[in-house]
Amino acid sequence: MLKTSTFTVAISTFNRNADLQRCLESLKEQSHPDFDIVISNGGDYEGVKKIVDNFKGLRIRIVNQQRKGIVEGRNLGWIHSFSDVVCFIDDDLVVSPEWFFNIRQTFLSDERIGGVSGPTIIPEERQKNRDLALFIEGFKKSGNIFLRLIGKIYFGLILENKVNEVGRILKSGAFTPGSNYKSCLNILRPIDVDYLEACHMCFRRRLLQELKGFDYIYKGTGEWNEPDFSFKVRNEGYRLVFNPKAVTYHYISQGGVFKARTNSFERSENFIFFYMRWVKPNSFEKALRFTCNLLFINLYWCYKFFQSRNPDWLKGIAGTFVGLMEARRVCRL
Repeated sequence: MLKTSTFTVAISTFNRNADLQRCLESLKEQSHPDFDIVISNGGDYEGVKKIVDNFKGLRIRIVNQQRKGIVEGRNLGWIHSFSDVVCFIDDDLVVSPEWFFNIRQTFLSDERIGGVSGPTIIPEERQKNRDLALFIEGFKKSGNIFLRLIGKIYFGLILENKVNEVGRILKSGAFTPGSNYKSCLNILRPIDVDYLEACHMCFRRRLLQELKGFDYIYKGTGEWNEPDFSFKVRNEGYRLVFNPKAVTYHYISQGGVFKARTNSFERSENFIFFYMRWVKPNSFEKALRFTCNLLFINLYWCYKFFQSRNPDWLKGIAGTFVGLMEARRVCRL
């Protein structure tokens, strides 16, 4: 068992200075602040530097991205670290005072642990910033019989009635959002999971180096690059652990990189690439659930188009077909 280890907190940011300020304030309040910080900056440098200058008590380095995208930001975070463990958190995350202590203790408990995460509670006032959370609550509470029926199909076929579970990738390819809800705080001890939350994931640096970090096949917003790396770590025989005491709060922002979520073409492709690489529709049940999930995803693109009148959302439908055709070529490990 290890007795000590060094840690880096890697933060990717893109023109969300108020969020970054709040994130750094929470890191400053850690009970055991024995870590350095690398900020991968994809936006305005002067604004980030001005904020960093207010935190003289923290060891912070800023690395400016020459290449856009969250995958580049993640990779710069670990490449510019010199520690044993790298903790990737989003700039709109707030960590609880005992967060780092619990992350550290989890890693030190077992050398077979390759990655650690914890609760990423979405405060109630920020639920409206995530469509998935709104849909789940809407399906549950709607008085419309048609919407309730759609909800039953969604919860049953796609989420397998596991909406409150933590850290699972299901047969449909959907992830369980349980770590976003306060109910996950009732988990009594650390548990093994399939993947770590994208906004809050810590990995041993040597695994990041050996596995060549996050994969650039995930384009646009880079969605699914993080669970892809989680699966690579598990594929090497390491454990991924969710510690319910390592609590964070995800103040989902709609600024900065959030605006790139209209890149629906790449988002469709990214999901299909991940699914075909790791889950695979290799049984009738999985093929059925995957097909239903694709249908819901494409209905979502249509919903966003009619909601915003932005035609970029409809590109996700084309991305689905292109992703299915390209999956075999790009998804080899």
